[in-house]
Amino acid sequence: MARGALKVAIYAVAAAMIFFGIVFVISSNLGAIYLVEGIILIGIAAGILVLTREKKTIEIKQSVELGGGGKVKEIRCPNCSAYLDPSTIRIIDGKPYLTCKYCGNKFELTEEPKW
Repeated sequence: MARGALKVAIYAVAAAMIFFGIVFVISSNLGAIYLVEGIILIGIAAGILVLTREKKTIEIKQSVELGGGGKVKEIRCPNCSAYLDPSTIRIIDGKPYLTCKYCGNKFELTEEPKW
């Protein structure tokens, strides 16, 4: 969005509009038109501030830790039995999923118990 001096100028204009809007609302005893003009000025200033705010993206990183120090020997697709690369595991809704690049099957990985 707006950067540097432009951002400061936009905030200064919005602050002035809010100030004059409040002055108009306070002086509404002189006529109803002052109240309407004050509300319009405050509304426009609020709209300017909302439109110029920075939208920050949220990045969530998840990792999977295998218990027991186990090693992955091979992963096969349950649909076509193709060998799959364990480095292509994706975390979706907190669960590890793998997609077969041959048949397109998407399945959840589960850790087998060590009895």
